[in-house]
Amino acid sequence: MFKRIRKSTKSDTPFFLTFNGKRVSVSPTLSEDNTFSLNSNAHISEKADPKARLKKQLEIISALVKDVHEKINKNPLDTKFIQDSLKEILRGVEQFTNLQKVAQDFELSDEIDEIGVGLWNSSIALKTISDSRGTDELIALIRQVGFAMIQAGASDDSEKKSTVKLLALASKVGKAWLDCGRSDQADDVLRSVDEIEDSVLSLQNKTAKEQHSKATTLLVYYAYRAEAAWKLANIHVANLMFQHATASREGKTNDAIKWLRKCHELLTDGMPVSIPERTKLLTNTLNILANCYLKNIVYDESNLDLAENAVNLCLEEDPSNALATLLKLKIMKQKNFNLIQFEEVYVPFIRNSQITKENLKILLNVTHFISEINIIIALRGMDILIEEKLADMRNVSFVEKAIISKFHMFENGDSINPEINDIIHSIEVTLGFEQRHGIVIGHRTKVACQLILWQNGDRDYSNQNYERAKQWYIIAYKWLTSNQTNSRNAAILQRKIALCYLEMDTLADAIEAVHKSQLHEHNSAANFYILYHIAMEKRQNDQAIRYLSDMCKGDGFNGNMLAMAAHEAYKKENKEVLIETLQEILKKHKNGESIANINILVLLRCLIRMIHGSLSNNDAEKNSLKERICDYFEMAFILNNTMIENEICQTKKVPLNDFEWFFKTAWNIALGFCHQSDNGNDLYAVRLIEISHKKEILEHVLEKVEQYKKMKKILGKRKFEENDEQSTSQKDLMLVLLFEYEAKVKLGLWDQLQNVINATEAFDFELPSKIFERMVELLINESDCPSAIIFSVLQILLNSIMKHKQADIEQFSRWFRMLIITIMLKNKPSAAQYHDQVLDILNQECVKGKYPADEIQWLMVNAWNCGIDYYSANDFVQAKKWCETAIAFCRHINNGILYEEEMRKSYNEIIKNYDTSIIEV
Repeated sequence: MFKRIRKSTKSDTPFFLTFNGKRVSVSPTLSEDNTFSLNSNAHISEKADPKARLKKQLEIISALVKDVHEKINKNPLDTKFIQDSLKEILRGVEQFTNLQKVAQDFELSDEIDEIGVGLWNSSIALKTISDSRGTDELIALIRQVGFAMIQAGASDDSEKKSTVKLLALASKVGKAWLDCGRSDQADDVLRSVDEIEDSVLSLQNKTAKEQHSKATTLLVYYAYRAEAAWKLANIHVANLMFQHATASREGKTNDAIKWLRKCHELLTDGMPVSIPERTKLLTNTLNILANCYLKNIVYDESNLDLAENAVNLCLEEDPSNALATLLKLKIMKQKNFNLIQFEEVYVPFIRNSQITKENLKILLNVTHFISEINIIIALRGMDILIEEKLADMRNVSFVEKAIISKFHMFENGDSINPEINDIIHSIEVTLGFEQRHGIVIGHRTKVACQLILWQNGDRDYSNQNYERAKQWYIIAYKWLTSNQTNSRNAAILQRKIALCYLEMDTLADAIEAVHKSQLHEHNSAANFYILYHIAMEKRQNDQAIRYLSDMCKGDGFNGNMLAMAAHEAYKKENKEVLIETLQEILKKHKNGESIANINILVLLRCLIRMIHGSLSNNDAEKNSLKERICDYFEMAFILNNTMIENEICQTKKVPLNDFEWFFKTAWNIALGFCHQSDNGNDLYAVRLIEISHKKEILEHVLEKVEQYKKMKKILGKRKFEENDEQSTSQKDLMLVLLFEYEAKVKLGLWDQLQNVINATEAFDFELPSKIFERMVELLINESDCPSAIIFSVLQILLNSIMKHKQADIEQFSRWFRMLIITIMLKNKPSAAQYHDQVLDILNQECVKGKYPADEIQWLMVNAWNCGIDYYSANDFVQAKKWCETAIAFCRHINNGILYEEEMRKSYNEIIKNYDTSIIEV
């Protein structure tokens, strides 16, 4: 009843160079607007003493300033070099300031202040000797850098004595930028000194002179800040008023509103200024007042009506005021006006506006605001601006700005979804602008517009909106070909159009688009790739294979195309085309061309499987297919041999599982060929058997192992200081051990194999259990392997498992059963001691409940059956011993008492005979 129990199973952007030669990217703002990205310099060690770092940083700044002084005094002036150096200095000054704050060390403040004053004076000298307008921006930049150093020198001014002076210098920097037309840069500089402004405002002046200095400095600062923001440089009071209105700090908006209302009262009661100045001052006051009311909507919604009243008053004074119109449209949006009402305000405004350089920017801002509400209305106004107003002015610069602004509106994908056809029509209108008006649009403008259309197509394609993407690509192609340049881009666009048609399953249109692409690039591999896809969709295998071949010979061929072609064939379950595609990849590999993410051994396995699976369906070509199978196996073994040779010297991972798969599969396919042949003989089978048992490959492995051992001896027993080196060396040893072991197993060198097993004990590090598991698995598959060797490796494996702090008891139990099976085949009596070992393990607290119940039951049944076998042979001593062992296992399994009760019946009989045999002796 206790006999066998079944076992369970388991680009080209600008850059700067730092002193160590590192390239530092320039942000778009930096390259165009002269603002700076203040990253720390990589050449100063972070581990250095802060004071030493400060001193080193100052030396670097001083050296750069010296270079700038020398370049300023040279003729001609190297403006580009000076600007780049100044930008580098500005980054260094920021780091110097940060280091001062961290170290709380201001001993070098006077020195950096002195350097800054000297640089500032250079700007004064440059201004007096230079009549060229090209130096204006350079002068402004010099002053900005000089101011930064003077500000760094004042970092320890705890009493804030220098704040008025600093604010005055900041105003001069802003004025310098305004003088060269860079109001945006002036605004940035003036806004950056908010803390200094706060310090000035908080000063308690002791004398009238100090009070006057403070008031004058603030007045000039507010004036320049206002001029930078709103371009009102001629009316000082309006500049000051605007500064208060646009102040972003909390708590000032309400004060600004009170002040602006007072100013409005003064202006409407009568003011001793000329009419144009009064109108300009009044309209700007009302616009600022409306803007302040809009900011306060979040606190009180009644401010919306107040803002509307201010805007209406402004438009009564100046009906064409662009800023007032923009504010009115914003108010209408807040009040949810309908589209017709927006159009009634927007279109007449565009039609009646005066076009100036300053006004054009606001007009374009208005159109973009409307495009967020409805792009078709926005385009209608934009076309009036371009076709009716700017065309008559014949100012190419204005026209190009308006066209680019119009195309940028198309980038807002959400607002253009429903109106794509109207948008395409509007683009076509602009496309014919040159022909209608005889005004030539610049090449750069056309390229920028074409790029926007192209990107819109890419966006919609990635969102799988292929119909819209196709329309964007088609209009981009029209725009591009109107230039009659860049046939490369024209070809790419037609390919994108073809891919859209392909996704939409309109294959005839896709083919036509590819043919148009071929007009620009006759032998493009990308064109053949798309034709291959189309042929696959039409299930025309012959054409697909022909296009595949043409693709591999085409211009611009990339190995990834083959990988994608293979994936397409696999996805469509087209075995014929897939085989051809994989063979093309194999050809490229033979020619030394690597295909990204393609494992050649895996590819060979796929080819062997598919061709072997095709044999039954291709009787006429059976021998040809068998020939190919044999060729692939031979190639695989040559490749394996090469990888093993490289492995010993270069420690690259050899895929042992692949190696074994090819051995076994070659053998199995060879047997299949023999069974299928009429007389049991098959030349291809013989060839595969020879491949699967290539003795020279295994012997070559052993040769390389010996070479490796000799190299290690020559190098000596060097101790590795670095953990990663030691880890790499251990991996090498384990890998070489497995190579030697597997080769000797395959060659049946059992006498030599024991030496390899013993070598594992000589390592000065612990081998993982999986190494020994692999060694046992290799032995189990060899029928002529001596059981002593299997036993030896199993013992090492079990010891390895139990050495771990958290031993895997389940893993241990499986391999322990294998150990007992092996011993009992050779020497059954000696197996009893191993059963006792398991009982000792089961009694340990750390193991209780972890040893698998089915394994314990197997041990119990095995021990009992051995006892019964001995009893049958009248060996009552061994029978008693084995049966007692089996009863001991009952205590460790569920329902063990029932088993024990059943066993005791037979055990009592065994005891009687045992006692009798003792008496007889």
